[in-house]
Amino acid sequence: MKRLFRNLILILFLFLMGASSYVACANTLNPKEIYVFDMDGTLTPSRQPMQKEFAKWFKKFIARNDVYLVTGSDLGKIKSQIPNKICKNMKGIFAVMGNEYYEHNQLIYKNDFVFDKKLLQMLEDFRKNTKYPYKLYPNYIEFRTGMINFCVVGRDCPIEERKKYADWDNAAKERVGIQKKLAPLFPELDITIGGAISMDIVPKGKGKEQVADVLRNRFPDSLIIFVGDRTEKGGNDYSIAQRLLELGNTKIVPVDNPNDTMKKLNNK
Repeated sequence: MKRLFRNLILILFLFLMGASSYVACANTLNPKEIYVFDMDGTLTPSRQPMQKEFAKWFKKFIARNDVYLVTGSDLGKIKSQIPNKICKNMKGIFAVMGNEYYEHNQLIYKNDFVFDKKLLQMLEDFRKNTKYPYKLYPNYIEFRTGMINFCVVGRDCPIEERKKYADWDNAAKERVGIQKKLAPLFPELDITIGGAISMDIVPKGKGKEQVADVLRNRFPDSLIIFVGDRTEKGGNDYSIAQRLLELGNTKIVPVDNPNDTMKKLNNK
């Protein structure tokens, strides 16, 4: 009788342990909250490495939360700005506006697109006829998977020249002017202001907003919290922010810079 009682206790114990494991697994597969971050201007200064103080805080944040990254940059640029240990501990990385998706440094899928030659010629003309009065640098039309990044001053410019162009553009509104000229001519494209000095051009539906659908389909019941510095209309975080709001169970956290990100999420 005692032996039977002991066996019943053992069976009950194993059943409860199995149930606990199942619940833990379910919570991992369907987390209560998911954080989705932009990179430039949100986690890092634009085109610069993540700062040490922020990296120390963000490592702890990732250990407590399920985190995804979505950015217009390719994986090489991401790794040059975000420490590898942080990249590896993210649940997933949506690069080049979500047209490439990585988990644990492994490419899961990619989308590509061929752009109209007329668009490319117009970008060349904007560069040639710019009123920017200072030096221009190479790498001004950068092809990435499924998108183009256009930068009049050139992406290879030094940091100090980036600030010079950004300050000039804030007053001259060159990028806004280019955006307004291109939008009616290429209604099949989304043309947004990206970062401090560039513009992102993608086929409609193939910008950051596609990430919203991927995550919502994968996690139908999770609260998705998006954190970005360009969530205003015309900014390159606007489309994903709006799509997430349409899908519901979403919170948008607009930030001004990495320090603001840390300040607004410090208790999470």
